[in-house]
Amino acid sequence: MTLHLGTSGWAYPEWKPDFYPAGLPRDRFLEHYASVLGACEVNATHYRLQSGSAVANWAAAVPDGFRFVAKAHRRLTHARDLGGAPEFMEDFLESLRPLGDRLGAILLQLPPSRTRDDAALAALMSQVPADLPFAMEFRHESWIDDAVTTAVVNAGGTLCVSDTTGTPPDALPPGRIAHVRLRAEKYTEEARRRWLELLVREAADRDVYAFAKHEGVPAGNPFAGVTMAEWMARQRAWPA
Repeated sequence: MTLHLGTSGWAYPEWKPDFYPAGLPRDRFLEHYASVLGACEVNATHYRLQSGSAVANWAAAVPDGFRFVAKAHRRLTHARDLGGAPEFMEDFLESLRPLGDRLGAILLQLPPSRTRDDAALAALMSQVPADLPFAMEFRHESWIDDAVTTAVVNAGGTLCVSDTTGTPPDALPPGRIAHVRLRAEKYTEEARRRWLELLVREAADRDVYAFAKHEGVPAGNPFAGVTMAEWMARQRAWPA
């Protein structure tokens, strides 16, 4: 099992020169990113289907052990009927096919206004292929229930942990993978260490994906954002 560390996206010129070298062209950002970090949560897939050539270029820019987690298109998660037309899930997954085994999972993030609806959730999760791990991110408190957690795990997924407090839990939610979004504005040195210890511990039994905050945190801050992800990756000796 593996701990995959990164941020949500890589196309951020404001990360120069603390993360990206000052003279690095934009079309080499991902190549450099993947030399430092082992995973990326892709937000662009939430807004539009990507072209096959663009996705193939992503795959070609990263080494074998690198993994992408693609955020599901908003037509699947933000429509009145969760999942929308089943054929759109097929279109979405087909657009990611050039990633091959570099696609580690997908993230299904529901809007904050979406209240609990067990039947709609089941319909959405039924569209995810059995061999593709996924994480559900619920942003309305009505979903906080052991029965929801059980349903997600039984469908082959896990609950996404989106941390804004800086304090790690004792354990991550069950499932075939774990998925964490480290969204606090700043982590103390102790909190950063404790989070890494938790992620490493959980990764002993399953693949764990953890993504630091990508917006509003300048590169060069070792206690949040991309530089914290870089610090964690160095502790784990990525790349091997």
